[in-house]
Amino acid sequence: MAVHIIRRPILTKVIISITLLLFVSVSFVVLGSSVADKYIPGRDNKQDSLQSYKEFRASSSVTPTIVLGDKVVSDSLDFQFLVPLSNSHFNFCRSLYTALINDYPRPTLINWGKEYANRYDAHADKIHGILEYLQKLKPHQYALIMDGFDIWYQLPYTQFAAKFLDFMQGEHRKLAIFGADKKCWPNQPNSPACTNVPSSTLPMDVYGTLTDSLQGMPDKSEAYQFNRPRWLNSGTAVGNVAVLSEIFSEANYSISQTPPKKVFSDQMFIAEIFGRQIYNMTLDYKSEIFQTMTFSHSDVVVVDNDLLTYPRIPTSQRRRIALNRISGYVPAVLHFNGPKGAMADWWSQLWWSQQRNNPDVVAKSERIYQSGGAFTVDGESISWSDLCGNVNVHDPDTWSAD
Repeated sequence: MAVHIIRRPILTKVIISITLLLFVSVSFVVLGSSVADKYIPGRDNKQDSLQSYKEFRASSSVTPTIVLGDKVVSDSLDFQFLVPLSNSHFNFCRSLYTALINDYPRPTLINWGKEYANRYDAHADKIHGILEYLQKLKPHQYALIMDGFDIWYQLPYTQFAAKFLDFMQGEHRKLAIFGADKKCWPNQPNSPACTNVPSSTLPMDVYGTLTDSLQGMPDKSEAYQFNRPRWLNSGTAVGNVAVLSEIFSEANYSISQTPPKKVFSDQMFIAEIFGRQIYNMTLDYKSEIFQTMTFSHSDVVVVDNDLLTYPRIPTSQRRRIALNRISGYVPAVLHFNGPKGAMADWWSQLWWSQQRNNPDVVAKSERIYQSGGAFTVDGESISWSDLCGNVNVHDPDTWSAD
């Protein structure tokens, strides 16, 4: 689906500058909280109000408008939306629902219907299947490649496209962007994937004296939350097809040279390529597009999307969305990599759950249940009912694997 983005000058640069100054002044208050004082969705944190001004980042992309000097520029982006998935699951139905209710096109399911003898084969074929499809596309196209079970799309598709264009300003258009992790995994600590990667673009003291330090912490899992994201996460990727094809071709070759039982994850191969810095790759260090959630739950708060808009958004259009209070960005995508237990708590706090009885949301949900779905790599339609049956995405008990 081609997305047409009109970029024109707007009078928000001054406001952004002011909010950045506010960010510096209140960071010390936010970062002074104890390690144990983690954000819990639904809790009335004082920190939330201190950081709420950052919601301006969301209001600046309520419409797909981006500042590009003093010129009006029109771009047409042709995204191929790919999701590697061999079989359905309740969590995939939720993921698909959040995409479709935000007007994303139907995804193409890579490796749909395939069965694997073990997880090693599944990891290897994930890379191979994506590569095979990318090679069918035109080099100038763009592809969005997303995991299937733990991704939620919280902003409209047009805003995702606008954020992508915003990210690309000043960058070469032939670029691949991946999510950023706070921990290098599953590669060996002394591997290029862990040691030979660029520094984060976040400030060096963004978490105060604890930034990037594992020292003095009783539990290292607690300390990782103070790492600035700088390691590749392969579960979220977007970019130029030509570059992505090179990356996945290299990963596919590396897998073919690796004993099957050492293929622990597809991520280890793409992260190694990033560590060798041989292709035009970068990470979303500030969670402008992709919010990687592991060790980052305390970085993210749920806010109303109209806190600093004027005039205020009509009540029917207000949304509860996730904001990264460290970087000040509202990510288009939330990626719950790692343990999945927190997903239930976060689901109930976001706009599609909070407003599920809103007439507009009800009507759109009914259209998804009736005509939503996906495609196979051969272009065959897979209906919502074939993927998810009669599931109610707000009620896990309605899911049936049959």
